[in-house]
Amino acid sequence: MLYLEEWLSIGFVLVGLVLLAFAYYLRHKAENLRKTLTQLYELNQSVNQDALDFFEQAWPILEQAGLVTINANIYWFGETQNKTYSSNRKSAFKRSYQIDVDDMSFKLVVVYPKSAVEENSWLTLIVSSFVQILQQDLEHKRSEILTSQKRLERYQLFVQHEIKNIAQFIQLLSEQVVQLEQDSDKLKLINRLQTSLPIMSERAKNTLQKMQQPLHEFFVSDAVSLHSILFEILAMFELDADLEGDANVFIARPLLMEAFKNIFGNYRDHKNDNHNLKVKVEERESGSAKVVIESQFDSNAIKIQVERMFEPFWTSSESGLGLGLFLTRELLNQVNGDIHFSQHGNTMQFEIELQNTPNI
Repeated sequence: MLYLEEWLSIGFVLVGLVLLAFAYYLRHKAENLRKTLTQLYELNQSVNQDALDFFEQAWPILEQAGLVTINANIYWFGETQNKTYSSNRKSAFKRSYQIDVDDMSFKLVVVYPKSAVEENSWLTLIVSSFVQILQQDLEHKRSEILTSQKRLERYQLFVQHEIKNIAQFIQLLSEQVVQLEQDSDKLKLINRLQTSLPIMSERAKNTLQKMQQPLHEFFVSDAVSLHSILFEILAMFELDADLEGDANVFIARPLLMEAFKNIFGNYRDHKNDNHNLKVKVEERESGSAKVVIESQFDSNAIKIQVERMFEPFWTSSESGLGLGLFLTRELLNQVNGDIHFSQHGNTMQFEIELQNTPNI
């Protein structure tokens, strides 16, 4: 028979083994936590803190960490999208998270496994970090937009400065012309103008090209034919398209021209692709009108990101600013119109709703 001292020794050994195993378990979990968090932060840096790309690519990391399911309802500058990623693990409980920044939001429903029932489990810490990264990315996007808007404001100040210089040049020239009496002085002025006028003319031309017509001038209009506007823009961009239907609307022609130029500009920039472009105009009994622009694309060569179509300052084009479709929606909103984008297989479609706005 074993003596009491021997039983105590065996007990101490067992306790030591349990503590050693528990310490190893904690160290293993801590190492996995550190590794997972590092992967999430490195992924976020690799996608340049882009919330949509980060969310789409983070699931393998979260799944490996033990997450069962993550469902997201994403609102992105007027467009909504639902995304779900799931594994085959058994679920235990759900938890919801809400992230809102301006025109961007993520409504998340996260399903945890049974191993994460504790409030402060490793997995809940990982998900909390994932949510915090998404929050930071949305704040980063807002900061980018604000910075870009500041740049546009500074550019507007530059344009105003150029206009002031041109106006001062004209005013000075007028004063000189009035004071001239001798033919010799007139000849000297003409000689100076031969040098200075081409420079000022080029500055004026560049300034005018950058200026936009004030939006308040867009609200008064006679009836215009949508067919004529679309035909003109298609010819301007040298685009082949099947154009059918017509409707007359009381919406200012400059606004419609700008809106549709922004849309068809995408097709112009990719003119070498076989779009099989179809444009249909429908006039409705209510007096409103609808324009449907349908085209084909190669899904193997082009990846359409529906939720990004109207995002400002985002573009897949090397020459674009990413403002065309965003400005189109903003312009149409001014006259109670709207634009929607949809994709079905290899077919993409813009649907433009126009209200028959009367003269104001």
